[in-house]
Amino acid sequence: MKVLIVDDDKLARKGLIAIMDWEKYGFEVAGDVQNGRKALIFLRDHPVDIVFTDIDMPEIDGLQLMQMCREEYPDVKFVIFSVYEDFHYAQAAIRAGALDYISKISFDPEECDQILRQISEKYKGMYRQEVEEDHRKIKDLEERWLHPKWIFNDREFAALCKETEGIKLRSAERIFVKSFHNLQFLTGGGGEFPSLDTVGEMLGWAGQWRDKIYEVCRRAPGRSDIHSFAAVITHVNENIEEELRSEEVSELIGMSRSYFSTRFKEMTGETFHHYVIRRKMKEAAERIAEGKKSITQIAAELGYNNFHYFAQVFAREYGCTPAEYRKKVKNV
Repeated sequence: MKVLIVDDDKLARKGLIAIMDWEKYGFEVAGDVQNGRKALIFLRDHPVDIVFTDIDMPEIDGLQLMQMCREEYPDVKFVIFSVYEDFHYAQAAIRAGALDYISKISFDPEECDQILRQISEKYKGMYRQEVEEDHRKIKDLEERWLHPKWIFNDREFAALCKETEGIKLRSAERIFVKSFHNLQFLTGGGGEFPSLDTVGEMLGWAGQWRDKIYEVCRRAPGRSDIHSFAAVITHVNENIEEELRSEEVSELIGMSRSYFSTRFKEMTGETFHHYVIRRKMKEAAERIAEGKKSITQIAAELGYNNFHYFAQVFAREYGCTPAEYRKKVKNV
């Protein structure tokens, strides 16, 4: 665990380096600097796991340094080593994520071993927890990319892209290769996942592959269940003003109503009835935002002759009435 010492008192820095048995607890002092600004410069060029910092320093103090590193170096942990014994300083440091707060005034050299042991245990515990959380996140993303829901649900696709942007390239590569081969099997297709250099390129490729599914479904809707349901989604989108019933739509792709209903929910994660409502509300929101027609007219066009019911359904979906939504988008 590489350590950086930050203190405007040179003797305090050298004393702390000399008095602690760093190696015994798996630490290595990578460097020492006199203030937060110098610390940021050091962090740009050197790997550091833990920063031991004073609070009261010129230019950038210890708490400001913690806040700035939270954005730029989120993996770096902090230990505050300060003359301040004020509880509020300690509380602010711990709240900001410090591993420990050590008072220079009441510091006892005989406690060095205990201090380093505690910091080592806390750091390793936090590291294990973060690794486990990463593994859970990767596993969750993998399961969601393996499920075809993102092909049919715009919200799910957008959310997945946003969440996947932050993961490492190698993790994304494993997820996409596994997902692609699974979906190729489901669609009866062939080919290999291309070699791409960034997570952004992979997400762009996934979007293009998704669009291609909808192109193919127009030519061969019965080629696979994925193509069949892509054809259903296309039909709903193109006939959004109509009354769309599962009995009629299931006939379009040659399925019984009961099998269609079960399979639609398996593939998309929601019932056909709920999908149609959500899609109609999305269309309503787009037309309301355009501002060309009255809300009553928009409701009627989408098959809602009972305006009060339409407003209730819209509010459930968007958290506000249609009139409030129009006002909100006008002010953006």
